Amino acid sequence: MLRPRVVKLAVIGTLVTLSEREAEDLRAAAAADAGRSSARRDLALLLERALRRRTTVALSRDETRELAELVTTGVFGANPALLEEALRGALENGPA
Repeated sequence: MLRPRVVKLAVIGTLVTLSEREAEDLRAAAAADAGRSSARRDLALLLERALRRRTTVALSRDETRELAELVTTGVFGANPALLEEALRGALENGPA
């Protein structure tokens, strides 16, 4: 039996796991709006790297904010409740 592929993000000291589909949806949304900010462009590139290399990628605080914005604005197609909670916790409690 094949295990579903997952993508792991180190979000300000918190490990967040996404399904391959969730990561691809977020990567596509970030890439589509990459001209908005360098952090959004970097987020798209990091998600692409995580998908391609099957490795954990670390997000900066700015990239985490962009990810949280994508999740909370409804661009993210899947149910974002757990991811949104993890991101909010990382932004509020993580190191400065």
